[in-house]
Amino acid sequence: MSIHAWTQETKKIAGIFLCLFAVSAVADDSTLSDIERLHQEILNLKHKIERLEKNRIPLNKALEQEIQEQDKEASEVPVATWSERIRFSGLVEVEASYADTPEGRDTDLLVSTVELGLDAQLNGWVNGHVLVLYEQDATDPPEIDEAIITIANLTRSPWSLALGRQTVPFGNYDSHMVSDPLTLEIGETRETAAQLGFVKGDFHALLHGFRGETDDGLESLGANLGWQHEGKDSGASYVLEVSWMNDLANSNNLRDIIDHPGQLEKQVAGLGLAASVSTEHWKLIGEYLGAVSRFDALDLAFDGRGARPQASNLEAAYHFHLFDRESFIALAWQHSRDALALELPKERYLATLGMEIFTDVSLALEFSHDQDYARNAGGSGENSHVFTLQLAASF
Repeated sequence: MSIHAWTQETKKIAGIFLCLFAVSAVADDSTLSDIERLHQEILNLKHKIERLEKNRIPLNKALEQEIQEQDKEASEVPVATWSERIRFSGLVEVEASYADTPEGRDTDLLVSTVELGLDAQLNGWVNGHVLVLYEQDATDPPEIDEAIITIANLTRSPWSLALGRQTVPFGNYDSHMVSDPLTLEIGETRETAAQLGFVKGDFHALLHGFRGETDDGLESLGANLGWQHEGKDSGASYVLEVSWMNDLANSNNLRDIIDHPGQLEKQVAGLGLAASVSTEHWKLIGEYLGAVSRFDALDLAFDGRGARPQASNLEAAYHFHLFDRESFIALAWQHSRDALALELPKERYLATLGMEIFTDVSLALEFSHDQDYARNAGGSGENSHVFTLQLAASF
């Protein structure tokens, strides 16, 4: 659930990529101000659509400080009713594609993503969140993607606790592309977990624990440390983040390709490094994620030895107005190592053009060029090309 601030600039990006912000009203035990209600919306209810939500803790320090200053003078309002405490949200993404691969040419039309979310603010401290996910050819029938109880109120305490089914804060996965970055394919981990968070100024620290496929108990642990500075008056914004997980075999995709995840010969940790800088028009993203050492060959092999799956993503995007609509163009280079078992390419080059055609409706065209692993490493050595047109709507 993945954890990042959502500034006004990233909100524009979210409009283009239809990253949906869940909105909720807050009720305190007796009375609650309008400013506190807005604060709780930011604190508990926003989530990163594109299946990338990592946690429920906000890092938008500039906006949070502004809210706290306004809160000092805000007048009290009556306690919210139940209809005001509950908010529904949703996302629909439809994709048409043309692929030219070594297996031949193919076209497709599918509903790539449907998300239905419900957020209930029980009081000034406790929020309940449920997200149902459907992905054609992947989740049929639909599944409960997230079910989280969050205890937090940053106007009163820097500490927060999130319990339930969630995407743990390992990796960043920020991207403008239609397709998921290769870093996500290796590291994204969704589990029933407990997550403790601390936010102080631009700094945040997150700790999480869960029982994974490889564990006899609550043995899977991880940490996320980061620094985020939100630029004011069109100044640059920066994000630096490092994340660690003690058992990478518990990630969503790795546990599916390891024959006996509960009987690992060797436990291998994972490490993620991410950085980004944003200005009024430009955003640059860099991320690395991978295993810190090799797996035992009996657990996961590559080219006759233990695999050490890794991936990186470098991306640049320029934001502009086209026909008075928020638009962007982005280029990316992605690379993987020892990831043949995950069916990932060795190299991937991408270009995407996106545009918000109506409020909460966006259209994006992506071109990707993949280069497979060499034949002597078990791959095909061939190239493939895919054009993807995505129409997305949020509500």
